[in-house]
Amino acid sequence: MTVAGQMIGSGTRLIRVLGRGSHSVVYLAVTGRGQVRAVKIFPPELAAFAEREYEHGAGLTHPRLAPVLDRTAIGGQPTLLVAYARGHVLFERYRRRPALSRERQAFLLTLVHVLEALAYLHGRGTVHRDVKPDNIIVEEDGSAKLVDYDLSGPIGETLGGKVRIGTPAFQSPEAQRGEPQSQESDLYSVGILLYWGLYGQLPDPTDPPNPVNDPLVSLMETLCHPDRHARPQDASLVKRELLRLVQDSFL
Repeated sequence: MTVAGQMIGSGTRLIRVLGRGSHSVVYLAVTGRGQVRAVKIFPPELAAFAEREYEHGAGLTHPRLAPVLDRTAIGGQPTLLVAYARGHVLFERYRRRPALSRERQAFLLTLVHVLEALAYLHGRGTVHRDVKPDNIIVEEDGSAKLVDYDLSGPIGETLGGKVRIGTPAFQSPEAQRGEPQSQESDLYSVGILLYWGLYGQLPDPTDPPNPVNDPLVSLMETLCHPDRHARPQDASLVKRELLRLVQDSFL
């Protein structure tokens, strides 16, 4: 059994549990040199997820991503050492809602940083496949990092059969159908984040929100288009359009 205070690897000590996901338990840890780390511990039966995260999370060199630094095992449990991302998960950071009304500049910065992270991943031929609030760590000023790569994979990867990957509330229609995912699938999830920022709630056909007069509505609708071919594929261009719409609203 893994407990706080346990030593792993070459002198890294587990301090306390940071969170529990569907595939792993995440600990705050400190190396022998005093460096703060996150340690993800997977049950043995989910070793494939640990391997996938190591494959797609190691070697990342973008400031808006938390790379996997090393892998080891604790009592037969696959374990990853990951760069520590400071802050809170997105929903905890933005408790005052709608975020684009209450903390517009901070939330816009968060979206920009998520898009920058996706542009880098997509440029490496990888889709994240689980862009959601729990995987976005946000600091007080809105600076953000996209974390967790245990569902990530090559653009257009076919897993055999119809395999649904992701979190339902943020899944693109093609992900819900179990089809291969590409850049536009990740950007659909960004559209859902933008929807939440505009309305303070997730899309619900039975409870439509009151309309808002915001220039970002048009971008949100484009990102959330049910037809994947009608959505943008370039995260950098989406970032540029986001900033243009915000700037034009002040002219």
